[in-house]
Amino acid sequence: MTQRLFKRLRRLPVWFQSILVTVLAIVGADALTFAFYWFFFQDRLLLDLVLTAIITIAVATPMSLVFLDQLTKLEALVSELRHASRTDHLTRIANRREFMSTVGPALLEVPDAGSAGALLFIDADRFKHINDTYGHAVGDKVLVALAEQIGDCIRRQDIAARIGGEEFAAFLIDADNIQAHRVAERIRTKVYGIGTRLGLSSDAVSVSIGIAIHEPGEDLESVLREADRSLYVAKNEGRNRIAANRILSSAA
Repeated sequence: MTQRLFKRLRRLPVWFQSILVTVLAIVGADALTFAFYWFFFQDRLLLDLVLTAIITIAVATPMSLVFLDQLTKLEALVSELRHASRTDHLTRIANRREFMSTVGPALLEVPDAGSAGALLFIDADRFKHINDTYGHAVGDKVLVALAEQIGDCIRRQDIAARIGGEEFAAFLIDADNIQAHRVAERIRTKVYGIGTRLGLSSDAVSVSIGIAIHEPGEDLESVLREADRSLYVAKNEGRNRIAANRILSSAA
């Protein structure tokens, strides 16, 4: 209960928190003054209560303002550091650590007979060539644009992350094979236009995508391995294409 009260207090403006602290200090100081003077100096009780309140206001108000202001800045810094630890510094989407800690436990909560969805493993084709030809600054712009396109193609409840280097992953919650292929194709098509938009050759930027459908009881590491194998197939077949651990039915 005490923790809940402190959480509510921290949501209030600093000036209001300072007033509350000062009022509580006055009440506490006057209570002690009252108890002391009631027994020893009743004739001076009222005057000393007023003096105690004035002194408390003069001392507690600036001290509480400074303290609470520093506390607010500290909480903002902690929040910023927490966000930074979960976010890729360049693309501003989730990093590998956040992806693993979010998706991994979610897969374990799925009933034994159910699938949690589909994992897309997305890799920029010939990214070293882009860096070597156009420079690392352009390479960084390509990665940022890739992250933006991936984010535009998935739903709000899905999770996208930069896994490392030019590799990205997206977990499509409750998606089946057909839905996963549609999203993957949308990403592949939109990414293909990045080169022109950045003033590169029209075919400079493309991605290969490996799809793995989560199987009942499968953990995240296993799904990642399946998606990686699918990605390897897409790369071997010529890049700028999609491969999956399940064959898409002709009805799709």
